[in-house]
Amino acid sequence: MSEKEHHRVHFGEDADTFGKDNEIVVQKPDDGKYTAHLGFLQVGHRYSILVTLPKNLCQISESPEWREANKSQNVPNVNCKFLSVSKGDTGVVLKLELFAYKEKLLKEELCLECSDSTLLTLTLMARVLGRGKGTPLLRNGIKCIGVELEDESEASDWQGFD
Repeated sequence: MSEKEHHRVHFGEDADTFGKDNEIVVQKPDDGKYTAHLGFLQVGHRYSILVTLPKNLCQISESPEWREANKSQNVPNVNCKFLSVSKGDTGVVLKLELFAYKEKLLKEELCLECSDSTLLTLTLMARVLGRGKGTPLLRNGIKCIGVELEDESEASDWQGFD
């Protein structure tokens, strides 16, 4: 065997997993509670997210009357909004809007209530990259719908107070 042949590396087709397992991971730690791992997002970006709760984890009634649960003691979450729910082939699909307002670990909780008083708690978890730290590959079901950049420039013509 020649030296050139000895140093070649061959990867089988099954080793190429890029893009094949890019799904949002949903876990059910407790009854009525779900955790969705969204992967990497970017700070200052707003996302439309479709989270599918698999049939084997979710036994939700056919009622389309879902809304955010009324928690009078809590202030409404402005960074995470529930938009709609629909029944999909593989489970229940929740459409959400999320704003990545801070770097590092982002954890947002959303409580939903059905017209039959069924409660569902969904915790969204994501790693958020800061400015200049790269552009993440978004998982399937996540789309960037806007960028809300803060103006951090110190070059201002404002003179200040006298």
